[in-house]
Amino acid sequence: MNVTAKLSSKGQVTLPREVRERLGLKRGDGLIFQIDGDTITLLAPHDDNPFTALIGTLPPVPGGARTYWREQRGGDSDTSPSETSPPTPGPTDP
Repeated sequence: MNVTAKLSSKGQVTLPREVRERLGLKRGDGLIFQIDGDTITLLAPHDDNPFTALIGTLPPVPGGARTYWREQRGGDSDTSPSETSPPTPGPTDP
């Protein structure tokens, strides 16, 4: 497939729809320009993290994530550990 595009005065190129569709690109996606001599190959970047595709697929945790994890750890307030721990006797305490 050969597709032609023009360079704007700002050095920008609008990718033709056929190219965007073929690479699966959408607004805001990045591109990789692979340059070898006079040949430039345009690539869609691939995310190496397989879990990225799962972001946002689970429903939100009722009450929020902080509340959930606080309950899992046995805590019940927004206080820091130093506020919930009993005071440690010092050298002058009986």
